[in-house]
Amino acid sequence: MPAFCSLCVSDEYTTEGVTDDGRPFITCTNTREHGTDGYTWEPAPEKASKSRGDGLGAELDIWDKLLECIPADGAAHPYGEVEDRFIERYPADASLLQDKYGHRWREGKKSANQYSMSVYLAARLRDLAKEEAVDLTWGPAEGPWSYNGIISYWARP
Repeated sequence: MPAFCSLCVSDEYTTEGVTDDGRPFITCTNTREHGTDGYTWEPAPEKASKSRGDGLGAELDIWDKLLECIPADGAAHPYGEVEDRFIERYPADASLLQDKYGHRWREGKKSANQYSMSVYLAARLRDLAKEEAVDLTWGPAEGPWSYNGIISYWARP
């Protein structure tokens, strides 16, 4: 069954992939809605679940670190700001993730496919949203993220 892109409300342009370390991901290549790079995300289980107990995220304590990168001011902050704070506060972890998954435009290893460090971090933020530790909204993408058209915004309730 094709995956459904919640941003462009279609399954016509979606494909599924798997990273070298076994993480499934989905890419929507609807260029009219997402630009030439498309939109990539990790599929989520139907039910909310805690996924803090396993894998690389647990090794890095990624969830708590990402929480620290979202100001507790109640305002929604664009994903790019959250990623920038993560890189500033945890440069060793950011370097490890970029070496593993690449990045679309930052200095260093580039993504080998649509899956990148940004997709990984956004998926971990999504885990936090399922736990109701953060709120997720969508808004305009600006600056280096503008190629996305829209981007996730994160707030601490």
